[in-house]
Amino acid sequence: MQNIIKGKDGEYNFTTWIKKRIKNNLNFLAIAEGPTGAGKSWAMLSLAYNIDPTFEIRQVAFSFKEVMDIINADWFKQKKLKVILFDEPQTDISNRTWQSLTNKLMNFLMSTFRHINCILLFATPYSDFIDSQTKKLIHCIFDVRGHSRQTKKTQVRPKLLQWNSKLKKFYEHSLYVIKAGGFQKLSMMYIDIPPQHLIKPYEEKKTAFTTALNKSIQQQLDALALKNAPKIEKEEEKEIGEGKLLINKKPLNPASLQPLIWEEAQQGYKTNIDLAERVGKRIGRVVQPTEISKNKVRMYRKGWDITPFWRK
Repeated sequence: MQNIIKGKDGEYNFTTWIKKRIKNNLNFLAIAEGPTGAGKSWAMLSLAYNIDPTFEIRQVAFSFKEVMDIINADWFKQKKLKVILFDEPQTDISNRTWQSLTNKLMNFLMSTFRHINCILLFATPYSDFIDSQTKKLIHCIFDVRGHSRQTKKTQVRPKLLQWNSKLKKFYEHSLYVIKAGGFQKLSMMYIDIPPQHLIKPYEEKKTAFTTALNKSIQQQLDALALKNAPKIEKEEEKEIGEGKLLINKKPLNPASLQPLIWEEAQQGYKTNIDLAERVGKRIGRVVQPTEISKNKVRMYRKGWDITPFWRK
């Protein structure tokens, strides 16, 4: 049977089973799912390190492009055990956009890269971020139940997946470990926290990712708000630097941040965060990027458009 393993000292039983697959010229694809804060990412980071003690932070990806960059890197090709942790994949590939180029390419990769014996671990709140065709290629679901601060272990229920093409349904199986006198069903795993030399760089990389993601979300919301704002009537215009100022437009609210936003924006700006920091220094308090966003829309409706001053 393929779901029976003899345990080894110093390894999780699942690590031993995964290595057995690699030795048999196979790959391993798994999804760790669970609520926010359950410990998915740390659990998979720790599992990756248990599989390969030479695992590095550059083997953690936050986009499909990063996954491909790792797979095609010379240093990765030379590794004996090729482990990749794809964290927060639902922000990059989605079941709702399965017809997109990214999702199609992901499907192609997962159905063809068995020959490179790659171990690909996903960490996501839910497993339905991928389409049904791709999900059939997944070998295991790690159901992450939660992390204990006292024991410093994460509780995980591993479930091996089997797709029955005739009945069109998945079956879940457990791993069995050979013990004296018989077999023991592996119903639960308790995974240690990752080593400290991985935790700090991982958290730094995760912070950089979430910061960039939040900026992207803000920019898309700003663009949507401006798109849905009432059209400005075409009036006489005069040039102001690279921007244009409408004559006879409605005045800015002097009791708001609008006059300062207009002044600072004319100096050039990159993001709402940038403008918020500069306006905040002038008035002596913290200004939230959302304040800038709301005022930008109100200013636009009055005929004051700061978008020409945006700099990449």
